[in-house]
Amino acid sequence: MKKIALIFGLLPFASFAESDAQIALNETIDIVRTHCSGVSARMEKIKKMAGIGTAVNVIGTAAGAGGVASGVVKYYTDVDMAKNMVEKAGVDALINSLKERELSAENQALLNNVIEIDPDIEKNLSALLDELKAQETLEAKQEILENRSNELQNQINTKQDKSTTLGNVRTGLFVADTATNVAGAIVSSNTVADDDFVEQIKKCTSSIDLLRNARLRVKVEDGDAADIKTMDLSQKILDKCSEYEYVNIQQINNLAKGAMVSNSIGAVTGSAATITSVLGNNKKLSDEIKSGDAKNVVEYNRMNVASNVLGGVTTAASLTGTALNASQIKTAKQILNISSECEEVLKW
Repeated sequence: MKKIALIFGLLPFASFAESDAQIALNETIDIVRTHCSGVSARMEKIKKMAGIGTAVNVIGTAAGAGGVASGVVKYYTDVDMAKNMVEKAGVDALINSLKERELSAENQALLNNVIEIDPDIEKNLSALLDELKAQETLEAKQEILENRSNELQNQINTKQDKSTTLGNVRTGLFVADTATNVAGAIVSSNTVADDDFVEQIKKCTSSIDLLRNARLRVKVEDGDAADIKTMDLSQKILDKCSEYEYVNIQQINNLAKGAMVSNSIGAVTGSAATITSVLGNNKKLSDEIKSGDAKNVVEYNRMNVASNVLGGVTTAASLTGTALNASQIKTAKQILNISSECEEVLKW
């Protein structure tokens, strides 16, 4: 009787013993905790660096755009200055003609060439000629011409100063854009998920599959005898953590590498834009035109146009980097949301 009583006395304890399926489920939950914990902290760091990269590229884009804008204004300032200088050449030809008391063949030819260059110049000189015809004395004609010549020279000086200032501003802004592209490339290299992190995401995803199978085994083998608390927890983990199956951590790396390449290109073109800008600023269009060497004038113009074009490429690189960084942040936020919810339920 005592032996029978002992057996019946142990039965209640036996009913609470964990089955093999239940043990496997608990172990699998621990595996999920191991592989799926700590993802949010690592992703937060990547998101933070991508945010810094975005800020850097936004500054670079603004600087580059400002540099290109300055270069364009400089170009049109140079064009206006060149027109003033051509018009002044015509006025000075008239002054020399009056000093000789007649239009020499050389001055007449120069005046005709000047008038043919630009309709505005032709209009201005034609009006000036009409004004001269209305004057009776040679002194009055000379005064009109000298005043106009001085006026044009003042305009040339003002525009030359403006051109030089704009060139310096352009150079400074291109330097800033180049620096931000270099910084952007460095930052982007730090937003790449390392192999260890990629492997962790893979292991986390695999452990979710194990958990799903372990839970199914408990349902099949234990049925109504399954531990309700553990079954509820495993289902909540599946609800929150199974989203990892849709996470593409490689996308973070692809975007980071794209931003790094874009910024690297911007750094190279930015350096070239800066160099050509400096070379263009070392010369003055007014001096080149005065020299009478058309080759020097063409070279001056080529340098400044090249700087503007290269600056535009650099600005585009900064803009591309901004877009790629923004995409990184968006992807990182999605992963952060999943990891935060998953890790919260794993604390239970």
